[in-house]
Amino acid sequence: MNVKTAPFGGVAVLLSLACMLNPTLVSAQAKDPVQLISEADANGDGTVSWSEVVSMRMKTFGRLDRNKDGFIAASDRPRGAFGARFDEAFTNVKSQFDANGDNRVSRTEMLDAPAPVFDRADTNGDRSLSAKEMAALRSTTKKK
Repeated sequence: MNVKTAPFGGVAVLLSLACMLNPTLVSAQAKDPVQLISEADANGDGTVSWSEVVSMRMKTFGRLDRNKDGFIAASDRPRGAFGARFDEAFTNVKSQFDANGDNRVSRTEMLDAPAPVFDRADTNGDRSLSAKEMAALRSTTKKK
């Protein structure tokens, strides 16, 4: 697999996509990838499971695949003011998730892409980030 992984990997891309879809999320706090991971905690139990991250990716994919053809591609670009935001986000999505280099991102590519921030934070390897692991991640990212 030829997926590029930046320090915050797909999390930063998902955040930029969320900001594109909801401009009110562009606050300084919302740009924090740790905050985005925290928001994946759908059931509010203070633990972020891998299945919650996958669910967040599925929802994001569903919003961006505007023509519902199973791919995020240039053909999903909205008209008007949001077109430029889409272009920027789409460039980021392709760089992170387009594993086969076909200039579009399939549902499988997005769902199966690595999540290096999550993986680094999951120190015990249980595919779940406990409150303690999230606190350690927040501490690590604040130092950078």
